[in-house]
Amino acid sequence: MLFDTIGKTMSFHLEKPWGDLRVVTDSIHGIATYQLTLGTDEPEKETPSPQFLLGLLIGLMVVALVVGIGFWFKRRRVKPLSNTSSNDQDPSSRELFRQSDAYKALKEKGYFSVNKNLALEMVKGQEINALCDAVTAAYPSFSEWLHRKECSEKEIQFCCLVKSGLSTFELAEIYCVSESAIFKRKQKMKERLGLKADSRTLDGILQTL
Repeated sequence: MLFDTIGKTMSFHLEKPWGDLRVVTDSIHGIATYQLTLGTDEPEKETPSPQFLLGLLIGLMVVALVVGIGFWFKRRRVKPLSNTSSNDQDPSSRELFRQSDAYKALKEKGYFSVNKNLALEMVKGQEINALCDAVTAAYPSFSEWLHRKECSEKEIQFCCLVKSGLSTFELAEIYCVSESAIFKRKQKMKERLGLKADSRTLDGILQTL
């Protein structure tokens, strides 16, 4: 307790809860005024600094970026397995197709060369059928699957040529169209077979059948 004889003031310091009681006495009017200030047992909460919040935000962004990159690389490692070409899946069947008389006959005419020959004409229907027969011989159940899908004769022919492992460039030579036209036809055929939701290409899907 503190007592101020001049100002007629008494001060009391309280322990629990800590605080101060201040009594001010007016000697003229005989009035005493009490002023009580109470504290709290709880420590003051510190507000995080802007630098701390910024550092926390950057840390969360770095973690999210690392997780995203890891997920992307994981998908890239898995995806090629589903898009395996006929070269890797069944080389013996592909070689059997290339050894067929129909394939050799077209190759002698200048088809399937490295350089594009603008003088080539569209392959005739009977020659395409001969190529498809070679595919059917290598994959007996493949044409049956296409028939169950109610595909037309031309659709079956196209799928057989894709199944044989012919490249987009080689297919463009056979049909005497651009490579982009072959790509669009593959996309339409994929939808026609009800495989639009499959992330693989038409080539990759047909190679597994």
